[in-house]
Amino acid sequence: MKNGHGVPRPVGGPIMTPVMKLCLALAGITTILLIYRFLVGLGPVTNMTDGHPWGLWIAFDVVTGTALACGGYAVALLIYVFNKGKYHPLIRPAVLTSALGYSIAGLAIAIDVGRPWLMYRIPISPFKWNLNSALLEVALCVMAYVVVLWIEMSPAFLEKWSENKTSSLGQLAAKVSPIVEKSLIWFIALGILLPTMHQSSLGTVILLAGPRLHPLWHTPFIPLLFLISCIAMGYAVVVMETALSSRAFGRRREDGMLARLSGVMSGVLFAFIILRLVDVVLR
Repeated sequence: MKNGHGVPRPVGGPIMTPVMKLCLALAGITTILLIYRFLVGLGPVTNMTDGHPWGLWIAFDVVTGTALACGGYAVALLIYVFNKGKYHPLIRPAVLTSALGYSIAGLAIAIDVGRPWLMYRIPISPFKWNLNSALLEVALCVMAYVVVLWIEMSPAFLEKWSENKTSSLGQLAAKVSPIVEKSLIWFIALGILLPTMHQSSLGTVILLAGPRLHPLWHTPFIPLLFLISCIAMGYAVVVMETALSSRAFGRRREDGMLARLSGVMSGVLFAFIILRLVDVVLR
């Protein structure tokens, strides 16, 4: 035990479980569809045109997907901004969930755009930026945040590699670990700043739908509403993921901590409801 919580350890067990086999089968089907998409282009596959350049799935794989991947951001906000250190055991699995979620969202964006091989130009062409574009801000922040998330996860890899002190990788990890530990505070700060920016901007992007957005939601409050809802979703995903993984891998459940975190989530949702009611009255 460490600080009243279980010490992190490998979960063990076979890799090729029934769920893993199902995921591999789905991945195989997806690979075939992706090959077809890149051979014939987006038009024949999606029926999109210049007049209708967005498909329904963009609301799921990017807008909803990144919101569901906000667990690392939401927990980091609670620990490092509001100084609730009692939730610290949740930070590493939450960051891992966010890193995987945002990486998948980034891959989805690369599939969704017409010419993904030109995406590298976005961060390196500042003189061509449209500074009035909400999508530009989203693109830059998401790209940067994916890198920040994996840097935040790097101590877990470095700790494992450092165990083998005789290998060259282990020796390199032992040298790099102190540098990463000292600089991690700056990446944690970036890991809080960047999602605050791009999640609110994703709310702004929804306004681009214009008349297709129901008037009840067509409000200048939508960036703030979107950000608050993402924080609540982040806590919900952390609670669900922790509970399910504890059951699946036979780990000790953190019922007390998860119950308190659910209380925090309820407070965030209450703030959302109050703000939404105020917004509706003002509109």
